[in-house]
Amino acid sequence: MSVSKKVPIIQVKHLIYERNGEHIINRFSFDIQAGDYVGIIGPNGGGKTTLLKLLLGLLKPHHGTIQLLGGSPMQASVRKQVGYVAQRGGNIDTQFPATVLEVIRSGRTPRLGLFGHMQEKDEKAIKHAIKEMGIESLLDRPLYKLSGGERQKVLLARALVGEPKILFLDEPVDGLDPASRDDFYALLRKLNKDGLTIILVSHDVHTVAKEANAAICLKHQLVCHGNKACMIGEDELKDLFHKDRKEILLHHDT
Repeated sequence: MSVSKKVPIIQVKHLIYERNGEHIINRFSFDIQAGDYVGIIGPNGGGKTTLLKLLLGLLKPHHGTIQLLGGSPMQASVRKQVGYVAQRGGNIDTQFPATVLEVIRSGRTPRLGLFGHMQEKDEKAIKHAIKEMGIESLLDRPLYKLSGGERQKVLLARALVGEPKILFLDEPVDGLDPASRDDFYALLRKLNKDGLTIILVSHDVHTVAKEANAAICLKHQLVCHGNKACMIGEDELKDLFHKDRKEILLHHDT
């Protein structure tokens, strides 16, 4: 009896991306399995955000292939299965007079289409995301009156109402106080335990070591990619993060 091989939820092969003749991403190949919690780490300017944009289909590679859920990240059918939380809210205008509930409901649009109408299943997904984030008391408040931690929970809820199979986050706790960071990472741990694949971009090697169960370490080139353990030696760490001590990323089974 033959055993079928498990197809990765993300497949990247021989990826190259250039800017002004410079290799920002240079021949990356890696797989990510469904249910993984992967940290993308590296120094500022090392290619983390560029890699994220390529995975999201916001940039087109110069060479190589990317597959998410068996298709191109630029396909609408794939994009609607992907959630994204940008650094400090991305392009969200925090002064726009929208309530928390309105912001969260907007995250359902990719599932509805431009002229779609909310149905029972949509309302159920919205209520579930709100409950998961524990933000029931915030629904009538305008976004601009929230703290940084509260706002990130709202934006995470907005990403979740689309019921994504993969969640991408770009430095999601940047600017948050320690207590808010801990709360946010606790939410991510729960979501991952429930089966959501999470891709977290961070410059904080310690956070990735603590939170993720796999790591992609890069500085224009793929330094290491590990599903169980990713050792960064003293020379590599000094080159990547300008530090002189050894660091090991130990990834735990979940």
